[in-house]
Amino acid sequence: MTNTIDQVSSAYGLSGTNSQTTASASAASEIASSFKDIFSTMMLSGSGMSSTQSTSSGLGDLMTPLLMMILLEKLVESQMDAQGTQADQTAGTISAAAKQVSQTEPSGRPVGGVLTQDFHTGHNGLDFGIPVGTEVKSTMDGNVIYAGWNNQGYGNLVIVENGDYKTYYAHLSSIPVAVGDSITAGATIGLSGNTGNSTGPHLHYEIRRNNTPIDPTAATLGA
Repeated sequence: MTNTIDQVSSAYGLSGTNSQTTASASAASEIASSFKDIFSTMMLSGSGMSSTQSTSSGLGDLMTPLLMMILLEKLVESQMDAQGTQADQTAGTISAAAKQVSQTEPSGRPVGGVLTQDFHTGHNGLDFGIPVGTEVKSTMDGNVIYAGWNNQGYGNLVIVENGDYKTYYAHLSSIPVAVGDSITAGATIGLSGNTGNSTGPHLHYEIRRNNTPIDPTAATLGA
């Protein structure tokens, strides 16, 4: 009889021991056990009763299928909950793995604001007009290799390096990072300002590859 119930449960995908969650597996197992007990009792009572006993147990015969239906529904619900929990855990694992992907090349804007000067001969980067004190974000993962005053016109400058790439953030009013810091893309590396050779509050942003300035427009603005 137990083998018969196991076959029925398997045929309808109702095994309560397949769950990745201990609580759900336990609940499914208990319901399956009750289901088997009632089904076995019904089969035995139907084959061993006299006509008088059969008549007196009519109400019980009517109730038994109802109880089986209720237990069957609960078993299905338990199995679905377990599958849902497993799906959520899988999605969480995938999401966590995606977040761990390193951004080794510059991409995106370091600030919002208006583009006030583009890349051209004599100007190695992009200028963004923004209010003093605006948070400046790193556009890639990397290490801070320079953080301080620069005498070549950049004013307060932060340089982030990753492999062949370096990104420059100039004219800052404040620098909260230090040389040697390891940062991720999107981390605040400074506050915008008007220091050095500057005609107004803005951020000067450069990308250098193998120490040579390259046009950052496509990587920064998606052009």
